[in-house]
Amino acid sequence: MSDDFDRLSKDLSVEEFARFRDYIQRHSGIYLEQTKLDSLRISLITRATRHEFKSLEEYFQLVVSDDDEFRELLNLITINETSFFRFPQQFDALRNTVIPEIISEKSDPSRTFRVWSAGCSTGEEPYTVAMTLLDAGLESMGWRCHVMGTDVSTKALSVARAGIYRGRALQNVTDDAMSRHFRKIPEGLQVSGNVRRLVDFGYHNLIKEPYPLSLMGDWDIIFCRNVTIYFKVESTRRVVKNLFNSLNEGGYLFIGHSETLTSISEDFEAVEIDGVFLYRKSRSGRRTQVMTDVMAPQRMLASRAAAADQHTLEAPGPSRQERPLGELWRRDAEREEARRAEPVATGADPGHAVADPSAPTEAAEPEQEDVATLLEGARVSVQSGGHAEARAALGSVLERDRNNFDAHLLLAFSYADSGDYELALKECDRALAINPLLPSARYVLGIIYQRQGDLVRAVSELKKTIYIDADFVLAQLNLGNIYRSQGKFDAACRAYQNAVESLERSPGGSWMEFMGGFDADLLARTCERSLIECRKAMGIA
Repeated sequence: MSDDFDRLSKDLSVEEFARFRDYIQRHSGIYLEQTKLDSLRISLITRATRHEFKSLEEYFQLVVSDDDEFRELLNLITINETSFFRFPQQFDALRNTVIPEIISEKSDPSRTFRVWSAGCSTGEEPYTVAMTLLDAGLESMGWRCHVMGTDVSTKALSVARAGIYRGRALQNVTDDAMSRHFRKIPEGLQVSGNVRRLVDFGYHNLIKEPYPLSLMGDWDIIFCRNVTIYFKVESTRRVVKNLFNSLNEGGYLFIGHSETLTSISEDFEAVEIDGVFLYRKSRSGRRTQVMTDVMAPQRMLASRAAAADQHTLEAPGPSRQERPLGELWRRDAEREEARRAEPVATGADPGHAVADPSAPTEAAEPEQEDVATLLEGARVSVQSGGHAEARAALGSVLERDRNNFDAHLLLAFSYADSGDYELALKECDRALAINPLLPSARYVLGIIYQRQGDLVRAVSELKKTIYIDADFVLAQLNLGNIYRSQGKFDAACRAYQNAVESLERSPGGSWMEFMGGFDADLLARTCERSLIECRKAMGIA
């Protein structure tokens, strides 16, 4: 090890602490109080030493540019302390009241019961949920159970997948449950295969939006206990809103027994069950409105463009020609902190300004290397959730080359990732106007329509995606999900089968960037399970 490296400071200044703390909070939701300065310092020095950096500035640049390193840092700073049947009254309520209520009102022909453990740590919670589903007799009544555990700590997920425990983790497990749901091995006690087959694990960052659409949604129950206590209030509100949208009507949200949604969300109705307070999504509470307009895509695009033009013409203030495009994106970057702010009503809609053929063309073109560098930096920022930085960089690209479809598509990803679907739709339109054979743009359009409840357009765009790229697995999977929700099991089976075959032929592709941290193996199991469930619903499995 070099002398230069030996000079790595072992101190963490208040300014450095604030810089790392704010980045961690923006991209994971975890907020470290000032009292955590020394704990963070140790984690940073540990990772910087591992990479032989001379300064924490070098390490910060790595964290910003490398998602894997960011996850390694989260592994060090997250606290993974949990146990089986933690707060057992909640699991009593789950078994005795919640499960019977949901299955009595559920009209799912495939008879599937799905539970998501968000922030599952080392796996005790999702395994406890699976044990409770088995003890409630769901499988004996013909229901197929699936539990998903997600966390930001890859180290915790490795422990969860192994399913081996000892000591305090087992302190609340009764002798009866121990004999039925565990087996002794030299390393300790391992969760039985009968329980483990119901549970999948995957990386997911709750603060990263939107949630992976191929795997998230249609949950009957979500556990998110003692996770958002590390978040700031605004981050908690966003997470709870996303959890609400991921639940089926009549579904339940379980939070920590000392937590409350007061001042956080008014979407749920509070339910008290034997002294346990839970939150239910009412059957009239679905916020997504299904669109009935089935006009041709050409008419749809024309009407959106006309509406945008009308909005611009009526808006007061400087015209597009009076304001540089780069400034528009820089203003948008400044608005990012305000989350979901309305687009500026002065013609400062970045997508509209770029697409306007009357806008002046820059006289000088940048060097190709500069454009490539800006695009790559924007791509990294989008993937890490740095939308303000990404949009500013993309604005600089489009200021010089307004027909750069990569920039428009990255903007579409960025807006969709932030839940700004109207702006995402506009950028997809502009990318497709330049290159109509972009499968990724078609897929994003399909997913946005699916989230908005417009299944006609969603199916149309997903089919176009597959026509352009026959092995675009996520388009096939989402097409199957739509057909299955409509009771079209034969069509759903074909879509799922195509997804499985595509994965066998080509386990990677451009669709991988939409996986939100999940790996192809988990996607394969999801496709296979969905195919089996549809076949069972048709009576052929």
